Amino acid sequence: MGKIIKNLKWLTIAIVVCLLVVATHHAPSRSPVVKEKMQGIWLTNVATAFLHHTTFLDEILHQLSLSGYDRIYFSVYGLKGTLYPTSRSYTHFLLRPPLTNPLKAAAQESRRQGLKPYAWFEYGMMLNPGNAIVQEHPDWLLKTAEGETVEDGNVWLDPADPEVQEYILGHIDDILKIKDLAGIQLDDHWSVPKAFGSSARRQALTSFTQKVYSHIKAKNPQMVVSVSPNPYNFAVSKYNQDWLWWVEQGIVDEIVLQVYRPTPEAVIASLSNSGIYTASYYVPVGVGLSAVWNVVPFSLNTVEKQVEAVKQQGYGYSIFSWEYLVLRRFAQFF
Repeated sequence: MGKIIKNLKWLTIAIVVCLLVVATHHAPSRSPVVKEKMQGIWLTNVATAFLHHTTFLDEILHQLSLSGYDRIYFSVYGLKGTLYPTSRSYTHFLLRPPLTNPLKAAAQESRRQGLKPYAWFEYGMMLNPGNAIVQEHPDWLLKTAEGETVEDGNVWLDPADPEVQEYILGHIDDILKIKDLAGIQLDDHWSVPKAFGSSARRQALTSFTQKVYSHIKAKNPQMVVSVSPNPYNFAVSKYNQDWLWWVEQGIVDEIVLQVYRPTPEAVIASLSNSGIYTASYYVPVGVGLSAVWNVVPFSLNTVEKQVEAVKQQGYGYSIFSWEYLVLRRFAQFF
């Protein structure tokens, strides 16, 4: 029995030492990555939190930098809360335990690896129906002519409501406290479904976007305001997101057009009349590509073909998302 206890003691010591080595090890730093065309990747909030809590974040960012990526879009505002401290909404403790700031750590480590970190404001004007804000402020929600508040499985905030604006701008202020960030990205959820109205809702969203842009620039003129919308006609007709007008009016600094299609041919076909060509005259642009399950066969090669197709069109790109690229890499061994 004494021998077993002694062996367990040494095993415990060995495990503790290994954990300490992992926790204190830092990947070597890299010089800033300079690209003529953007080469980005999205990380979900769950992935970022997991990598942060397990201390692997620096290694992953180091590898992404070595692979030629120049920017990372970290989901910081989504289903389970935020990756930054805030008093404005609830955050699941597994996503951001007390006294932690995964976004700050991600931004600092990104800079150390020569990458541009963006705070991806993923949920935008959208909320899960179970969100506490929905219960506390039902008057903030948009309603259809029939009085319904749920559309596409979610509820949507009214961009014209002063309290909604204060709520969103408060979150943005919390994000802007992170000094190492290169930009803030709004995406296709920064929108208002047509079920809630058209022209008036479109104008309200545009006006609020202008306000957000001015607010960000007043706090940090160097902060890039990025938008990742759907192709223009779809974005306007279905979600009142007049992003090409925003570009032309100078209230957007970057466009990453979401073209999530199953094949390279479908991606290229969707770029036609998507608005990206016009936008490229005003701001840097890139094409958002999907690496999720419906892009088959499920291999890295499938995504690489889409990347090459986009590059041949003269555009940069960003891939959704890092987790699926990892799964695709593992899939090649099975």
